Amino acid sequence: MIMKRLIIFLLLLPLFVACNKDEVITADPLPTITLDSPTGVYTVKCGQSLTLRPTINYADRVSWIMDGTTLSTSPTYTFTSDREGTFYLLLRAENATGTAEEEMRIEVVALAPPHISFAVDSSGEMTLLVGQEYTFEPVIEGVETATLEWRLDGAVVGNEPTYTCSFDSAGDHTLTLRAENEDGSDEQSLTLHVVEHAEAAIHIATTRNVALGRTLWLEPIVEGFADAAYSWQIDGEEVSTDPLFAFRPTAEGEYDILLTVSDSDGQKADAAIHVECCPAEGKYMRSPTAASQREWHKVYEYLPAPGQFINEPQSGFADVSTEAAALAYAEERLAAGKYLSLGGFGGYVVVGFDHSIVAGDDYDFSIAGNMYEGSSEAGIVWVMQDTNGNGLPDDEWYELRGSEWGSDRHRRNYAITYFRPTSPDSAVQWRASDGMSGTIAHNTSHTQPYYYPLWLDVESYTLRGSRLAPKTSVNAATGNQVNEAYAWGYADNMGSDAAKVDSADGQTAIKSYFKIANAVNVDGSTAELRYIDFVKVQTSINHVAGALGEISTEVLGFEDENM
Repeated sequence: MIMKRLIIFLLLLPLFVACNKDEVITADPLPTITLDSPTGVYTVKCGQSLTLRPTINYADRVSWIMDGTTLSTSPTYTFTSDREGTFYLLLRAENATGTAEEEMRIEVVALAPPHISFAVDSSGEMTLLVGQEYTFEPVIEGVETATLEWRLDGAVVGNEPTYTCSFDSAGDHTLTLRAENEDGSDEQSLTLHVVEHAEAAIHIATTRNVALGRTLWLEPIVEGFADAAYSWQIDGEEVSTDPLFAFRPTAEGEYDILLTVSDSDGQKADAAIHVECCPAEGKYMRSPTAASQREWHKVYEYLPAPGQFINEPQSGFADVSTEAAALAYAEERLAAGKYLSLGGFGGYVVVGFDHSIVAGDDYDFSIAGNMYEGSSEAGIVWVMQDTNGNGLPDDEWYELRGSEWGSDRHRRNYAITYFRPTSPDSAVQWRASDGMSGTIAHNTSHTQPYYYPLWLDVESYTLRGSRLAPKTSVNAATGNQVNEAYAWGYADNMGSDAAKVDSADGQTAIKSYFKIANAVNVDGSTAELRYIDFVKVQTSINHVAGALGEISTEVLGFEDENM
């Protein structure tokens, strides 16, 4: 009888833990959980705390669980992580009646403190002229949420993204910019050397070759002279006072030329040029044979400007960290008929053939690009003879005249210096020889961390060449940027000298055709080359076409059209 009563008691036990209200027995309600985020998704930055405060009802026990491990049994929980990523957190509430659960997703993102970068090399020094007004326009990552403070020699002088100043006298100054937001701060300083006169300098290649019977045009680029006066001397005898010296040796051998440039302010600089007069044109000409190939034979140089395709895995870059690897990359791309990007203004590639291309009456060679109607990214073409016969492109380059030659849309001896970004996903800053400055912006379509060539171990580098004015417009109907073609004479350009195709989509290789007869000397006269051995293509436009990014010439192949 006792055992029967015990069994009845155990069967009735659940009724005793139920509610008895107005003599009606009811079970406890299930627990409920209401998160403090309607989506259940939370975002927190690395190293910062996120406190979760859900509303929990009817629970006797609470558990916070991640990856099977109970982290806490409190009604609230504070989450912190020092690494980026996605984390899933389970909240469980229990009572005698049952269990309720809610899963939360926590996105841990990197801190975004501001980052400042000036268009200067690692020395952090700049030289300004007395009376010269200069505007500092640094790249400031996170500027939208940052407070800014400019200080000149310790005194606060501004709080805008740019700062303009000038100085009445020579001396050294320190300019500092501080940027701060809730995630941190950055501070960068420049040393400004203010001088009465810019340092005098002469830029000219000092080792030159010329074939007997041809003229070598020596064209220096000078800086820092108020009213430059030129003196060219050979063996101590002045032979010219012109800025451009046409040297035509009368015999094979070596010549040493001294250039002296001075001005009325007392500035003076010298440049010594060593010239080798090689055998007459034709001595080292390599006539094609039955074994000669129509296509290019070797890539000798590949130095792109920064750009959205540079270092990009989708553009074939993989572990390109040396100059040799960059050359191998360029050869592999061209051999496969894939585009090779030259980046922004000044980027170039040099190829050679296994024979000399002879000048004829029609088109002599072709360069394939990926242009199509409304998308031309013109590259200027240069040619060279192997004057000294050493098989290397170390002789004189001749620009091929195009439709813009000699117009106000064509500018020779233009140079841009590019500066390595100091942080990933940052714009590449540049400064041009005409005083202009700007950036090649990092965009969301090409997400590799750096657009600056990774195989270069310098903090900045300068590219010089001829520049064309951009022909970018906006289609009124679509609002899209359109890069229009020049009439003729350029690579990757849908001009009248481009092959006629039914359609093109930017993936098809389309030839542009070129004549050696269009090679010109620096004074614009015809070079009258009988043949060439090397071809260089160089991006000729310095322009960013909106969302399309920087204009960058692409090439896909080179062929001798005489074969």
